Amino acid sequence: MCNWDCCKNRSPIAKRMAARKLLQLEEEERRKPKLVIPTPQSLFYPFDEVEAMAKYIVNVSHIRPKYGLICGSFLSLMASLVEEPVVIPYEDIPNFPDGIEPNCSFVVGTVMGAPIIALVNRFHSCDGYNLATCALPVRVMQLCGVRTIMLTSEAAGVNQGYELGDIMLVQDHINVVGMMHQTSLEGPSDPRFGSRFFSMVNAYDKDLLAKALDIGKRMGIQKFLHSGVIACLGGPILGTVAEERLLRAMEVGAVGMSLVPEVIAAHHGGLKVLAFVIISRAASDKGNEEKDKEKEKDTDTDVESKQERECQDVVPPQRLQACSDLIGRLLYCMHLEL
Repeated sequence: MCNWDCCKNRSPIAKRMAARKLLQLEEEERRKPKLVIPTPQSLFYPFDEVEAMAKYIVNVSHIRPKYGLICGSFLSLMASLVEEPVVIPYEDIPNFPDGIEPNCSFVVGTVMGAPIIALVNRFHSCDGYNLATCALPVRVMQLCGVRTIMLTSEAAGVNQGYELGDIMLVQDHINVVGMMHQTSLEGPSDPRFGSRFFSMVNAYDKDLLAKALDIGKRMGIQKFLHSGVIACLGGPILGTVAEERLLRAMEVGAVGMSLVPEVIAAHHGGLKVLAFVIISRAASDKGNEEKDKEKEKDTDTDVESKQERECQDVVPPQRLQACSDLIGRLLYCMHLEL
């Protein structure tokens, strides 16, 4: 014979109470924060997957490029240097991520006889892409056969001597983002891409840097051609005056939101790197001083002065053309030496 507790638990009321308790426990469990283990960035694009992307590009273009070029948004017209171009949109490449800009593509061809692959519209971390995606085009170029890569970008001036449209050849960088443990190399390492631990000393090829400076002098652009250090910060927020002064104390010449993750991937893969930026925004301190002087001169023409300053924020087309000419001549010289 069963006891009282046994019969009590079988009653309709007891069953409803037990079901309600079970629902409460399930709701409490659902509200608890879940343990999320993010995928390491190095596993986003495995070697075999990147190799398939590179093979597709080589098979479509029938060219195995030796040189790579990544164009910044200001310098996207540099891709027009490529002769008999084969344009390969991102969406045609297997497993390659989509870009947010129109006409995102690889352009494969030659420049003065040098086989080259150019990237139009890079990936930016401030657009929501992880650093592994930002570095992916460099990995693809590496497996396509590229051994020398040229990286261009726009940057904000930190050095007060830099004017709008000046060109700064990068001789070194300060990776502020990397200091916050943000890197595309986080996670297991595949030795087919490069060694696990490596130094970023001499990441920028000194011979290419010297050659670019020499070509610039022969072109007559030495007045607005500089060499300096770039700092990589997160975007899209522009820095404060205090941050700019800190970077200037660290001997930084310009600051940008891209380029450095690509340099790390290129150096990791053993590629020779030449990088330069075009100054698209003058130093903030310098701008404030100029604004104060303008206010002292004439306070009645504020609207007119504002319109003039806005016009000055446009990079002169002659400077953009100088960038294209510099890349073209450098490619010609490198290809002749082979």
